[in-house]
Amino acid sequence: MPKRSILPMLNGKTLLRSSLYIAIATSANAVSAAAMLEEVLVTAQKRSQSTQDIPVAVTGMTDTQLDKYGFENASDIAAQVPNMQVSGPYGDIQPIFSIRGVSMSDYSSNQASPIGVYVDETYLAPVYSHGANFFDIERLEVLRGPQGTLYGKNTTGGAINIITRTPQFSDEPSNFIKLGVGSYNATVAEAGAETIVIDDILAVRGAVSFKRDDGYAEIVGRDENGAQTDFQGGRLALHFAPNDTWDAVFKYTVSGNDALSTPARNEGRTDLINSPHSDYTGYSRESRNLDFNETEANQVGALITNTSIGGLTLSFAGDNFTITSVSSYYDADYYQKADTDGSPDDMLTITWSSDAIGYSQDLRFSSEFDGMFNIIAGVYYGAEDQYMNNLYSVFETPPDVRVGFAKPDTAQQYPFLLDFGILDQRLETQKTSAAVYSQMRFDLTERFGMDLGLRYTKDDSTLSYFNISRLGYDGSPRGTYVPGNTTGVDDAYISAPLSQSQIIDLLNDPASLLTYTNAGYTHGAYTLDSAPKLKASEAEWTGKLGADYRINEDLMVYASASRGYRAGSYNGGAYYIARPLETAYASPEYIEALELGFKADLLDNTMRLNAALFSYDYTDQQFINVVGFSNFLENAGGSTIQGFEAELWARLGERLTLQIGLGYLETEYTELTLANTETIADADDRVDLSGNELILAPKLNYSISLDYDALITEAGYLSINANTNFQDDQWFSAYNDDNGYGQISQEAYWVFNGRVSWHASDDSYTVSVWGKNLADEEYDVYGINLQAGFGHDNYLGGQPRTFGAEATYRF
Repeated sequence: MPKRSILPMLNGKTLLRSSLYIAIATSANAVSAAAMLEEVLVTAQKRSQSTQDIPVAVTGMTDTQLDKYGFENASDIAAQVPNMQVSGPYGDIQPIFSIRGVSMSDYSSNQASPIGVYVDETYLAPVYSHGANFFDIERLEVLRGPQGTLYGKNTTGGAINIITRTPQFSDEPSNFIKLGVGSYNATVAEAGAETIVIDDILAVRGAVSFKRDDGYAEIVGRDENGAQTDFQGGRLALHFAPNDTWDAVFKYTVSGNDALSTPARNEGRTDLINSPHSDYTGYSRESRNLDFNETEANQVGALITNTSIGGLTLSFAGDNFTITSVSSYYDADYYQKADTDGSPDDMLTITWSSDAIGYSQDLRFSSEFDGMFNIIAGVYYGAEDQYMNNLYSVFETPPDVRVGFAKPDTAQQYPFLLDFGILDQRLETQKTSAAVYSQMRFDLTERFGMDLGLRYTKDDSTLSYFNISRLGYDGSPRGTYVPGNTTGVDDAYISAPLSQSQIIDLLNDPASLLTYTNAGYTHGAYTLDSAPKLKASEAEWTGKLGADYRINEDLMVYASASRGYRAGSYNGGAYYIARPLETAYASPEYIEALELGFKADLLDNTMRLNAALFSYDYTDQQFINVVGFSNFLENAGGSTIQGFEAELWARLGERLTLQIGLGYLETEYTELTLANTETIADADDRVDLSGNELILAPKLNYSISLDYDALITEAGYLSINANTNFQDDQWFSAYNDDNGYGQISQEAYWVFNGRVSWHASDDSYTVSVWGKNLADEEYDVYGINLQAGFGHDNYLGGQPRTFGAEATYRF
């Protein structure tokens, strides 16, 4: 995939001018009859404000917008937000978010995303809990850029706020029932209802959601497909307001998914004798003539997630201030048996399992003073306990002997892989985070204001239990690596020095021959004892300095400088020798950001145009460095990110609404050195990847949505929505096209969607038919290079074309 740049950043001023000119020219002839755009209120800065009044890059979506466009998961949302992408290594249940090129390179379940996800202000650390709350939503907010003041750590890329519906004391109905059907025997049933128990004092709401489908990934030779959905969720909400000053909202959500997981697509990269494009067992998908969404698997297990979230928000409203307490709890567990090799052979099967429990308390003061000064100040404390147990079953189908001829460096490994067995990894961590924060607002004149935000965070992270052992394929114990490996070699075994690089090393250093006197598996006797406990502490300052100027009541310009950080983490991958803190723990990563933007309501509020230029200095990035069968989580580099984004909403008449989102990114690793996976016998061989582009960071992305009311009658109206989104070339690996990684990428593609709905004039019901990916575009959302250990690349494809219908009744 060639690297390219369109118009040397197009020049920031040119982009801003062009966007404005195009928007005005497009609708100048239609605005006279157009209705005004709806104001969108958000709580991105911990108080209710219009998106047009806050100097922050934020996209807000109301429940009406989400329902009207049929958005029901993270991928739907990302397609309409500039510079936001979603990777789905484990489907919609576990989305991996990328905002402005900031994303994860390590998908271990103990890692926290650099995009903070909040449900009713409850921070969800486990990534496998992020897709479990998309039902009965009142509003969704996507904040782009570091949010280091009000949100704190793990928001270097941004934050996603999911605000669910709260029962109210008004007579306005908000009860509904929605039923739907779709492709692959999909069925959807959702409902929400509320009632006032005590007038103006106590209201209750309940909501449920059920989604099921048979999956779109056809597994050859099996009756069931993979990539299924079987989701159930429920929520209870209580709203208690005993008087005009006190207000309490309690919400409890339970949700879960239990369905066959998404099998990988195996693309062989090893040319064996008489069998090109194979993996290390000799399997060649190419020779099977499979379609894009067809795969083969020896077993596909269930993907099971369960999430419980409880939150209590207490508010006391004084004459010119509000004190708010947010107490929250979550319990999330995850289990998946994955046919990771994507073949009918049993080369690599991984059973992932994790359980996390977290608590947090936020107490803040928000002023509403009449003068030039206002402040939000608070204290925060959070704690999390996570246990992880992964089982890696390796080469139960033995490797093909021809691999030794195709990849000579692998020859000495062959005897150890004939009966390697299962790697049993167990890890438990405890994390606490305490912070004090303040964001001050200075309205120096009627038009000019400044924001100053500071946050001090103290984090403690303890690795209380760590054990890696070797089991037989039947689960019988064979030995323990950590603790137990006394050889000093961080590998599963020590093989004879047969490769060219090993022989050269011996000639240069004959004393290294002593290492090979311990040839064989490096583990000791089997034990469930733990490696020595490790503890890391870090204290960080983050914050923001911003200024904004309102040229008039419809146009605001702003500039800001901010700093965010992602907390350090213990290595969640496999290694074979007890490590000290220096190599077992990756330190925090940081982003220092500059942003310049404007927000404009134009043409009598029939058009809205928001745009921003930004520049990031990204340092101490956490990367997984794979060396043979070992994984090293380390601070491996730095990068720069520059970009532009714009969002346009325009009412082109009484019946036609246009929405356009545009994102552009220039990304580059300035410092990054990882292992050379093409020379697996030489663990010290590393490659300089500086100059490469960041992962999940397409240069250009944009979306276009047209909403047209085709027929209006007294009974109701018929609306037609057509939308499309474009994603430019992007990489799934920091290696880009170096060292055999050139195909771990996705070329540019379009996705087209449509929806036709009949809305009753009194909004009592809606009936819709819809189609997604109408052109049946074939594209990948995830890819990983497994050539060093298994001889192939793995991919997960996006959803194919689907159709459906749904009906919603409101009462």
